Amino acid sequence: MHVTKLKFQQPALLELPKLKTALEYRDRFTFGIDKLDSKLQLHLDDIIGIFGETRYSNALLTRLVVRSLLPRNHGGVDAGKVIVKDADNSSSPYLYVNIAREYGMHYRNVLHKVLVSRQFTIYQLTNTIIYDLPKRIQLHKPKVIVISGLLDQSFQDPYINISEAERLVSQIVTSLHNIKDALIVLTSRFTDNQIEFPAMSRIEIRAKQIFDETKLNLSVYNNSKTKRLSFTEKELNGVPRWHLGFVLNSNCIK
Repeated sequence: MHVTKLKFQQPALLELPKLKTALEYRDRFTFGIDKLDSKLQLHLDDIIGIFGETRYSNALLTRLVVRSLLPRNHGGVDAGKVIVKDADNSSSPYLYVNIAREYGMHYRNVLHKVLVSRQFTIYQLTNTIIYDLPKRIQLHKPKVIVISGLLDQSFQDPYINISEAERLVSQIVTSLHNIKDALIVLTSRFTDNQIEFPAMSRIEIRAKQIFDETKLNLSVYNNSKTKRLSFTEKELNGVPRWHLGFVLNSNCIK
């Protein structure tokens, strides 16, 4: 099947730098996987793309979201709310619950803080991000904003042509770059074989089955550099024993 590459450009914005507190500069978003966290620094105002098979990109994304809700002294950023715009119907409350429990967090507290809405067409998604999302940000002040399946709908909708998709995605990207004081995470099941990405940090995941074990090969693009690493599916879905014990013995996580 021939796939036409979808192109969109990062908008050129010129604005004065915003002053931040030392605490804000200290905040760092992590996945809880040392091999990955050592190669990627994520902070407020960053945009990160996670691309690859949905089951793996979603697992990585959910880890990032749940860990952001942890207190700062437990590796999180004490995020009050997280907004998820689920355009590919991949958000799983069960996965949030499982990861929350592994970190010793009460699942109801986690689910209450993750605000999910679903959009079923690229037009709904564009309207939501441009007009509704700014209101939600003002109301909830999230530290993490997730757009899952951002580009998937552009390829899956048989009634939309490439030029129209480029126009809508360009509007979305421009709107996202206007958002401040939040980490923005984009996911898609497509990789660089189908899409020309804008200049942003991203993770590309490729799975390889080796006997009865699934090995995940990751390419991390950050600051014009490419770093490669690999770990197993078991490592992706687990929590390190030292961290698990550390969290479970804490009285500050409800």
